[in-house]
Amino acid sequence: MVNALSKLFRNTLFRLSLLGTLLFTISVLISLAYVYFATISSELRRVDQELTAEMEELQALYIQDGGRAVQQVIFTRIGAKTGKYILDLPPPQGLSNISIREYDDESNRNKFEIPARPDSPAVVFEFNQIESEIEKEKVVEEIRRIRARAGYIKNVEGQAVAGLVVGRDIEALRRTADRVRNSMITSSAIALILGLLSSIFVSRRFTRRIDAFNRLATDVRSGQLDRRAPRNYSEDELDLLAEHLNSMLDHIDRLMKAMRYAGDSIAHDLRSPLTRLRTRLESMAGEVKDGPASDTLYSAAEDADELLGTFDKVLRIARLEAGEQREMLQEVDPKIVLEDMAEFYEPACEDAELSFSSDLRDGHLIMGDRGLLSQAVSNLVENAIKYTPSGGAVKLTLNRNKANRVVISVTDNGPGIPPTERERVKERFVRLDKSRTAPGSGLGLAMVDAIATLHEAEFVLADGMKSEFGPGLSVQIVFPRRRRLRPSSKPKPTHG
Repeated sequence: MVNALSKLFRNTLFRLSLLGTLLFTISVLISLAYVYFATISSELRRVDQELTAEMEELQALYIQDGGRAVQQVIFTRIGAKTGKYILDLPPPQGLSNISIREYDDESNRNKFEIPARPDSPAVVFEFNQIESEIEKEKVVEEIRRIRARAGYIKNVEGQAVAGLVVGRDIEALRRTADRVRNSMITSSAIALILGLLSSIFVSRRFTRRIDAFNRLATDVRSGQLDRRAPRNYSEDELDLLAEHLNSMLDHIDRLMKAMRYAGDSIAHDLRSPLTRLRTRLESMAGEVKDGPASDTLYSAAEDADELLGTFDKVLRIARLEAGEQREMLQEVDPKIVLEDMAEFYEPACEDAELSFSSDLRDGHLIMGDRGLLSQAVSNLVENAIKYTPSGGAVKLTLNRNKANRVVISVTDNGPGIPPTERERVKERFVRLDKSRTAPGSGLGLAMVDAIATLHEAEFVLADGMKSEFGPGLSVQIVFPRRRRLRPSSKPKPTHG
């Protein structure tokens, strides 16, 4: 689940779609907030203006006719249910705290206290009022929300003579506000969920088409130049991209066939003259009586033979990179191949004064070619023998890594290869400065890299066994995941 979500969030189209969804949701919230402001806030401002006007009216009535007139107007309006009022007139001018319990319950009493000082500005607040009605001989209580304004009534000299609270029932308005607010939350959640689902749907459809391009690139890289990108002929961007890719692959395929034909022609035309040259040099070296001249001719024949070998290796690498032998891959137990290689190279290591060991685990199966695997391991072991000083060690192993992939590795404790040069030495004819004096053409690791690519395996160079000679080198061929073999009943002894 976590891996699926991580892969989904790595999808560029999903992230862009999700960003669009978030922007759309924000725009919905802004639009609904404007509706809320235009309907609810404007109505609340209108109520506040009415409260202010009524307080000014009652203040003017007090100046003109006195407190009794104010009381009479308030009682009349309370009876007509046009508003909510609290008048605090100190005795003997009038009643104190008129009907205060009718307008609020005990828990909310502190919400409508008038300002502490007469010169304080009037305050606007809201409180809950419990109203009781008799319906079908039952008392029904309902909580109503009241918006009120509190202040003081002042005499002509500007002295406060009474506290005054004027209110309006805004229950209907508040219910409308609740509905609008709930609509905002619900619609935004719906927009976000639908946008998320649509992002997942669109990104998956897009990902399937991109995966087809990735598979195509992988297959072409492994040498399957006959593969082409699928098209739906919708003439959209991806369909046009597939068309251009197919045209490019057709052109590359033609060029590769032309190069292969030219290489085969060169090989055919040059192999015969080089072979005749080597034969003539060897024959002439046997006929010449002069010892130094005969040695020179033999050396020239060996050079011609080495030239033929180098030329054959180049052509073989080209054929491997073109994937010509892919159809020859079959299920192989690499332990059988490596046991033969270990038995063959153990005496060579002893002659080079190197210790040789092998750790070949049972129960592995890969798709491979026995001959090519033997060639790759042979090149790696010979390189280890060539560059590891006397007294060093070489180890051949077959095991599985943490990702459960089969790994063939050749490890030594020689001078190793600097990390900055490990990719470059996989190229053809690349030889490091310290190995220029050793025999070779710089094609050994290039051949191993081509064989690993043919097997869809990874060719990895890392540090080996550290020693006084250097960090060592560990060369690994990491194969794709395959099923395991049943372990044999009798483990075969390893060489060491």
